[in-house]
Amino acid sequence: MKAFTKITILSVAAAASGLLSSCEMEYYKEELYRKEIFIVSGENNILGEEFEYGENGHTGNLPIYASGSTGLDTDVTVKFCLDADAIGEYNKRNFDTSFDEYAIELDPKYYTIDPMSIDMKAGSYSTLLPINVRIDDLLPDETYFIPLRIESVSDYMASTTKNYVLFEILRKNDYATTKSDTYYTMTGTTQTGWVIDDLFGSDSRRQAINSSKLVTPIGKHSIRILPGATAASDKLTIRNNSLRVTVDPETWVNVPVYVEGELTDETVPMQKVTIEPYLDSQDAIHVSLSPQDVSAYDPETETFYLYYRYQLATEDSGTWHEIRETMIRTQY
Repeated sequence: MKAFTKITILSVAAAASGLLSSCEMEYYKEELYRKEIFIVSGENNILGEEFEYGENGHTGNLPIYASGSTGLDTDVTVKFCLDADAIGEYNKRNFDTSFDEYAIELDPKYYTIDPMSIDMKAGSYSTLLPINVRIDDLLPDETYFIPLRIESVSDYMASTTKNYVLFEILRKNDYATTKSDTYYTMTGTTQTGWVIDDLFGSDSRRQAINSSKLVTPIGKHSIRILPGATAASDKLTIRNNSLRVTVDPETWVNVPVYVEGELTDETVPMQKVTIEPYLDSQDAIHVSLSPQDVSAYDPETETFYLYYRYQLATEDSGTWHEIRETMIRTQY
């Protein structure tokens, strides 16, 4: 009798255990496979896309997904709105009082999202929200976000964690990108002296220079660099001391080749390059092109050959630096 009772208790316990496991499976199945609409993004809900410089702007896409093991059962309309608070929370959380590092909300005059909604068809898992962006007038040192949030979903529910995105506006051209720092290996020579009637004079010897040089895109055919092997960290100094290097892809010139600072008899056809101050300001660097050598860009080897003279606004008016530098893009 005791054995029978023991067997009965074990049977009931086993049945209860099986029932509990079945309920748990159904619960987790519902949790794992229920339909949610969410915006694809990475850490801090940031999703970046590269945009090219151009007069009419370029269109990027924000991916919208539906979770679950099967496609949507019905058509769904997802509406979006701007969420400026998301940028403030991101800046405070990541930079606290380092205001110079704060990201900026992109002014609506630089982008178009029309309409601010998308339709997801039954049976589908995803769709794209088109965003047209014009980047030509954006500052190269700033981080720009379009903060978007799911305002409403016609069916199912929006994710509670991936219901907003900081859509980052990354910029690129043929020579550099802001998606990651673009570096060129620079080698060359420098000589300090003075300029009289465009003639350069110096009592010093020409010195070798080299550095890993940060290059920033600022236009369809333009980049920004610091001169020679100079360096700076704060934004104002960088802007004041930077050069705008512009490639003219339609104009080709025969460029003499230097080897270890010495002129050879060899010439190579390349695209002509102009060099000017990045800023039009009394605090900006002064620069003039070399009267002997033509600056140029070789698109096949992604190499700049630059010949110029510069003077920082903080230097004595008689002091100039004559630069010959070769910049080769680092592998990426």
